[in-house]
Amino acid sequence: MIKQITILFLSALFISSVLSEEGTFSHQGLDRYYYLHLPDNIGPEAPLVVVIHGYTSSANTIMAYSKMNEVADREGFAVVYPQGTIDAEGNTFFNVGYEFNVESTIDDVSFIRELVLYLREKYRFSTEKTFATGMSNGGDMSYLLACTSSDLFRAVAPVAGVMMKETLENCNPVKPIPVFEIHGTNDNVSYFDGDMENTAGWGAYYGLPKTIEFWVTKHDLNKKEEIQLTSISKGDKNDIIFERYWSEEKLEEVWFYKVIDGGHIWPGFTYKWWKNPLAWYYLGSGNDDINASEEVWSFFKKFLSEEAK
Repeated sequence: MIKQITILFLSALFISSVLSEEGTFSHQGLDRYYYLHLPDNIGPEAPLVVVIHGYTSSANTIMAYSKMNEVADREGFAVVYPQGTIDAEGNTFFNVGYEFNVESTIDDVSFIRELVLYLREKYRFSTEKTFATGMSNGGDMSYLLACTSSDLFRAVAPVAGVMMKETLENCNPVKPIPVFEIHGTNDNVSYFDGDMENTAGWGAYYGLPKTIEFWVTKHDLNKKEEIQLTSISKGDKNDIIFERYWSEEKLEEVWFYKVIDGGHIWPGFTYKWWKNPLAWYYLGSGNDDINASEEVWSFFKKFLSEEAK
């Protein structure tokens, strides 16, 4: 119950008036919904970014607080926000294997794959420039897509995401895939050090150090640099440690933003603690100097060229 209440605070922060095209997509006998944002300046063979909401949240909510549409309008890429279904506990979710969803037959990997293929065909998006990001449960889903669908996705960037034990231990991408994680060290929902004993009830999942090590090893990356990005915003004490892993012989990279003392947030999202102190208390603070959507797109942009396929 505590984990549900905590996540609900984030969902309740935003009553959005953001408007994008709402679509319906039939999958597994269900009508699945999504929002699609197409900038006015979008061109042929445009990139597509899939942005996946968190547990108890919605496509409309993450569209509002992430402000990914603003980045898309400037940069000329399409954004789709798939909507999760309702689980047995009555909450919106994407099925990544949480302990309390073990009886679910919802196949969200298949749903997102088919949605991407449908949108590519309908709007003539690039077949080489599809990316995935998401918050919390959406970050977990991004990792699952990296493991199962690297034939469709060029890179992924989970925010406050984790790799479930089963996801990591069965992860064998058909193609190498770059990964970028943004995570607060004091995240009280998606624990930075993992929860292999399943004390919180989500199911066993690995900590971020192990997760990053997994991807670095998977891609055989032999170089590392570490940069401290110091907070400059007034009252912001959440420095970021930026770890970058790469190799001269590889196109793939792994990036890791450790938000020191950061909570369960999308950095740069638009609310102030005094407007909802209870949410701030439960979810924690984060770095205000960056906007996660801007950082995520900066990462994705590295893999747009022909040489980076």
